[in-house]
Amino acid sequence: MHFVAQAPPQGAQGVSELDEFAVAFYERAIGRGEFDPLRIAEELGAPPRSAEHAVAVLRELRLVKQAESRADRLVAVSPEAAQMELLVPLEREILDSRHRLAGFKGQLSAFAAAFERQSRTRAEPVVITGDQDEIELRLLEAAQSCTTEVLVMQPCVARETRELRLARPLVLEALRRGAHGRILYPHTARGDSGTRAHLGELLPAGGQVRTTKEVSDRFLVFDRKTAFIPSGEDGEIAVVYESTVAAFLAGLHARIWESAVDFDSGAAGYAGTMEELKATLLSLLASGAKDEVIARRVGMSERTLRRHVATIMQDLSASSRFQAGVLAARTGLVDLALRSAA
Repeated sequence: MHFVAQAPPQGAQGVSELDEFAVAFYERAIGRGEFDPLRIAEELGAPPRSAEHAVAVLRELRLVKQAESRADRLVAVSPEAAQMELLVPLEREILDSRHRLAGFKGQLSAFAAAFERQSRTRAEPVVITGDQDEIELRLLEAAQSCTTEVLVMQPCVARETRELRLARPLVLEALRRGAHGRILYPHTARGDSGTRAHLGELLPAGGQVRTTKEVSDRFLVFDRKTAFIPSGEDGEIAVVYESTVAAFLAGLHARIWESAVDFDSGAAGYAGTMEELKATLLSLLASGAKDEVIARRVGMSERTLRRHVATIMQDLSASSRFQAGVLAARTGLVDLALRSAA
């Protein structure tokens, strides 16, 4: 039987089939010089097909080779010599691939720098649009490229605008990819079931959430590079590709964040923020602000605002909103709101 004519096995018939018999066969072959595979199989009490299998495995591993004198004889090879023949070419190929990879990275870095420079000086640093498809695409672009930080300030879910609804899953996905997220809501969001359900997704994803007595307006900032802010009264959005503006909004967000209250998903209702909210309403009432303005700043509907105002007037025994503001100032409640805002 001529074993040298058989090709080394591939795939499932290769190294994975290395077994105790192949090892035992190799041990018998070591030190014999030229040997007959069938004789070793006979010594081990194994059939010829076992010898065929062992030789195939050892040939693939370069641990045996054909003898020079006879075609039906083999010679055992040391593992060190087999390693030189089998592994060195693979290692050289891996090294060459690494050099090629480093070269590609070096070449691409120059193009990346050019792209970054162009991004910083793009022809349209500010895009104002009311087209919902365009807004969605620009939100998607900014969110997918976000790697470090997402900043959000917005009213509760019940009062959020279309672009904020579109941004919700995008912000969540950015957090799950590892970006840090800080989201500001008004205190009134604590009593909104839709907002609490959304926060139940944000918090496990790593988002930090706080509530504050007032939300001056809504905005989103991605990586302090791209900002989305309202523009006008017709639902238009200004997409700002200007790091200076984004940094300014980030600073505003940070100042409000410092005095805001952490949201605890396990706490029910307003969780101790009602008094601060009440003081804020009194301060705005005393300033003469209209219902629409007050409702927007505290993040509630005008209808809900009127209910709160009616309760406050009843608690103060005031017959008018003006009188409620005067009484609040006399009792120090307005001062409390101003100190809280400082």
